[in-house]
Amino acid sequence: MKKYVGIDVGGTEIKFALLDEKAQFLEKGLIDTPHTSLEDFVEAIGSIVDRFKPDVEAVVMSVPGRVDSKNGFMFTGGAIRYNYNVAMTGLISKRVDLPVVLENDAKCAALAELWMGSLKGIESGMVLTLGTGIGGGIVAHGKLLRGYNFAAGELSNLPTTIKPVNDPIQAWAQINGTGALTVPFAMRKGMDVKEVNGRRFFEAYHAGDEDAHAIMDEFAVNFANAIYSIQTVLDNQRVAIGGGISAQDVLIEKFNEKLNILFSNLHPFSPIKQPEVVRCTFGNDSNLIGALYHYLYE
Repeated sequence: MKKYVGIDVGGTEIKFALLDEKAQFLEKGLIDTPHTSLEDFVEAIGSIVDRFKPDVEAVVMSVPGRVDSKNGFMFTGGAIRYNYNVAMTGLISKRVDLPVVLENDAKCAALAELWMGSLKGIESGMVLTLGTGIGGGIVAHGKLLRGYNFAAGELSNLPTTIKPVNDPIQAWAQINGTGALTVPFAMRKGMDVKEVNGRRFFEAYHAGDEDAHAIMDEFAVNFANAIYSIQTVLDNQRVAIGGGISAQDVLIEKFNEKLNILFSNLHPFSPIKQPEVVRCTFGNDSNLIGALYHYLYE
């Protein structure tokens, strides 16, 4: 049985796992993400891989930012500022003496869902990971779409208007990132914004808090409008939602409710058709599974 070390780099933590070729998890763990230097980052990855050698075939990585997955080059690294313009796979491969591949985290999530999850068998679909920002992985003709600059699916930056005369342009992340739930709730309640996270918001929502319900309603309407805009370009069959808040059943229910209303009010001859919205299958494991798929099959 061949084994692989999966690495999922986040701004706060680096998740890792030992996987077999069928994406079965043999061991899991995590460490804090170094915020000191590129050298410390490479050594942190190396120390993880050292735990599992010599019985490892390769290192498969999911990373934030815009990356050239074919050549292992990171143009950007999200919040990890030392990971900008770095030939990353070469550095890590030299440290661990193994093949190393990497791919953008949201694209890894899409690959996992395409392989054996909620997008399996789907020709046109998309994964959206809702967090501080909005990660996207687009599937076209049954394959991951990367784009000319490897930036296809960077939907945090989708503008909220194309006519900003009386409506200033915002990025989609500002109105459908998790902050669009927690910040308005904190402000309505006179609370410190830092004291309100997604869990606290949904506790209030499920307790029947009127402010939480109003905020969720607006959040879902905004999401539906954005999906309509994306649908005019991609004509998706299915959209799979990931990220921590996707575990909330009410989120998927509300998204579909508002999409039903929006699409039912379209002109009957409109060519734009409503996509199915579902939850991602693999949750926090998707990035690791997708990174493995990238190595094995792409």
